[in-house]
Amino acid sequence: QEAFSPVGVMVGGAMPAEASDDESTGLSKSSDMDGNTKLGKGHVRGTTDGDLEMQPLGVEMDGRNLRKVPERPKKRLHRVWPSRNKFFCGGTMMTGGETELGITQNCSVPNLCVWTCILAPSSFYFIWVFPHLWSQGCFAMPLATLAVFFMASGFLLATCCSDPGIIPRREVILATRSQEFLKATLGYDPVASLEDGRSGPSAVSPELRDRGYRWCRTCRIIRPPRASHCPDCDNCVMRYDHHCPFVNNCVGQRNYHFFFGFVTSVLCLALLVLPVLFWFLNSDSFEVALEAMIDVSSGVLRPVFYLLIGCGALIGVAAFLSSVLWVYHLFLIATRRTTKEFRKNLDNVNEEPTLCAARGPRLFDPWAWVDPRDLLRRDEAPLPPENSLCMACWEAD
Repeated sequence: QEAFSPVGVMVGGAMPAEASDDESTGLSKSSDMDGNTKLGKGHVRGTTDGDLEMQPLGVEMDGRNLRKVPERPKKRLHRVWPSRNKFFCGGTMMTGGETELGITQNCSVPNLCVWTCILAPSSFYFIWVFPHLWSQGCFAMPLATLAVFFMASGFLLATCCSDPGIIPRREVILATRSQEFLKATLGYDPVASLEDGRSGPSAVSPELRDRGYRWCRTCRIIRPPRASHCPDCDNCVMRYDHHCPFVNNCVGQRNYHFFFGFVTSVLCLALLVLPVLFWFLNSDSFEVALEAMIDVSSGVLRPVFYLLIGCGALIGVAAFLSSVLWVYHLFLIATRRTTKEFRKNLDNVNEEPTLCAARGPRLFDPWAWVDPRDLLRRDEAPLPPENSLCMACWEAD
C-alpha cells in the first residue's frame, strides 16, 4: 500500500532522481548526481521526526554540512552615489556633474568659459608683460598679480570640487548606518518616522515645524530651515544659496566662503591684469613688433589679432559683471540672507550669518561600504546614462 508523506515523497516506491513537486503547496526538492540535497527559499526538507524545516536562500546541504552563499558585494559610496554629483580623485573631490550642450559628461560650458576668461589673459600677461616689467625693475606688481592669480584659481577649484553641505538622502543614511551621527550633528533625527513606521510630512513634529523644519519628498528626510533641495544636483544642501553653473556646483554652507573668495580674487585679478594688458598693447615697442609680424606674414595674422581684440572685449564685460556680482553678495552678507531668501523674500529664521558662520563637518562618508541595491528606491528606477559627445571616451575609461 502506497502512502503520501508530508513532503510529497512516495513511500514504498522508488523516489525519482528529478525534483518532485507538490502542486498544492508549490514546494520543491531536488537531488544532484551525488545524492546531495539542494534547497532554496521557500523549499522544505523532511527530518527524521517528520517536521518541516524552512531553509534560507542559497543554502546547500551536503551530508551534515551547510554551505552558505557569500554576501552580496559592496562598493564605496562615492562609486554608487544616487544623485547627479560626480566624484573623482578616489572620492576626495566632487562636483555638480552637469552636461550642458552635451560637450562633456562632467564639465558644463559656463564653467569652461570661466576658466578660459581667467587663463587666457593671465597667460598673455605672464608670457609678455611679466618679463617686460621684471626687466624694468618693477617687482611688486608682477609678484602681486602672480599671488592673486593663484588665489583666484585655488578658490575656483575649491568651489567647484568641494562638498557644499549635502544632507544625504534617506537611503544613504540607512545604508551607511549614520543615523545616530546625523542626529548628534544636526540636533534632530532627519529620518524620523511615525510610531507605525510611516514617514512623510506628518513625521515632522509640530515643534520642528514651528522652527522652520520641512519635509523633502525627494530625499525623504527632514531638512533644517535654511536648507533646500537643489533640482540640478538632486540633493538637499545646508544653508542653500544657489546652484551656480559657472562653478558647476551648488553654493551652500560648506563652500560659500570659497565662492565669495573666488569672486573677490577674480575681481582683483581683473583690475591688475586688464589695465596693464591694455597699456602694454598700446605701447610703442609692442606696436613696432606687431607691425613687423604683420608685414612678415603678409597680413595672415591680422584676423587673429582682431579675434584677440574681440576676446579682450568679452573678458572686459565679464570683469564688469563680476564686480556687480561681488557687490550683490556683499549686500547679502551684510543683510545675513542667501540668494534664495532674497529672491523669494524669505526670512532668515535663525538669524545665522551667511559668511562668518561655522562651516560644519561633512555629513556623509564617501568611502563607506554600501550595498548598491540598498540605495535604490522601489518607486523609482535609476536614471539612464546621459548622452554626450565624449560618452565613448568616458565609457572606455
